[in-house]
Amino acid sequence: MPGGSDAAWPEIKEIFQKTAAQSDGEPCCDWVGQTGAGHYVKMVHNGIEYGDMQLIGEAYDILKRGLGLHESEIADIFTEWNTGVLDSFLIEITRDILKYNDDDGEPLVTKILDSAGQKGTGKWTAINALDLGQPVTLIG
Repeated sequence: MPGGSDAAWPEIKEIFQKTAAQSDGEPCCDWVGQTGAGHYVKMVHNGIEYGDMQLIGEAYDILKRGLGLHESEIADIFTEWNTGVLDSFLIEITRDILKYNDDDGEPLVTKILDSAGQKGTGKWTAINALDLGQPVTLIG
């Protein structure tokens, strides 16, 4: 998500695209605009990702506390979800986390403190959305 001088992009494009993540053999990196544009795109991306993580957390809570499912059963559901329209890196790693057991054989996720901090990008996204009159109910 690089931004900056459009004249500089051709000089660094190959380096950035060779080191970027790939999707279907194509780099997930391209020039997004002038100075500050890359930071803005990353902020919006993070805001969307935080919304996805909130939904995953709520789905886990409903399946765990609402339906009383065990982590291995929830992992099976996430495995199924990851084969359809919900296929994503976050669904995949959530499944893997739910399958991971501690040394005592119990799911490690049940031993993790239910707390999270923030670095600021979610707050920036929410403030910018308010300034633009756009709802961001999943992270607000």
